[in-house]
Amino acid sequence: MASTIFSDWQAGAIGDREALRALLSDLGEVDSQIAPLEAERAELRAQISEVLAQLGGRAEADGFRLLLTAPSIVPRYDAKELDQLVLRLRQQGLGEVADQILAARKESVRAGMLRITPPKE
Repeated sequence: MASTIFSDWQAGAIGDREALRALLSDLGEVDSQIAPLEAERAELRAQISEVLAQLGGRAEADGFRLLLTAPSIVPRYDAKELDQLVLRLRQQGLGEVADQILAARKESVRAGMLRITPPKE
């Protein structure tokens, strides 16, 4: 059990590498159990979408409100490319235009995360 492994590691009963190996093994077991459920969930959502489309894309059932939304295109801009453009504009004496571009820049914080890459087989 992961909590026992983690507790053992915290207590110093097992080493760092041993704890990582055991925790990764437990994570693999959990992932293998979740995968079939995720596949079943995706299939059920596809089936619900098909029925909902037949109903015109909007319905209510058992208190749930269902809505099919159309696919959309979301514009994105390459921040590094825009930074280079701002620099070139400043070099060309177009600082006001560069400032307007920078004023439109929005930044958000993305939390750090654990990334696990399985070994190649």
